[in-house]
Amino acid sequence: METIHGFALEEGSWRGEDVFFARGLPGSAVVSARFVHFVERHALKNMLLIPTEDYIWDPLELGPPRHTP
Repeated sequence: METIHGFALEEGSWRGEDVFFARGLPGSAVVSARFVHFVERHALKNMLLIPTEDYIWDPLELGPPRHTP
């Protein structure tokens, strides 16, 4: 895999944990919406929460995948 421009979890692959590491996404913790609400409610700082659809990992700066008709 050369780039990631957003992702979704495969149906049935998540067991409901609030914080976990997804296979194929090394080094980044994935958190539930419940965890995000906890962070907001307690005004926790020093973390960057990115929605999965907006997550980008592109170390070679290849850009998003091209859509072919």
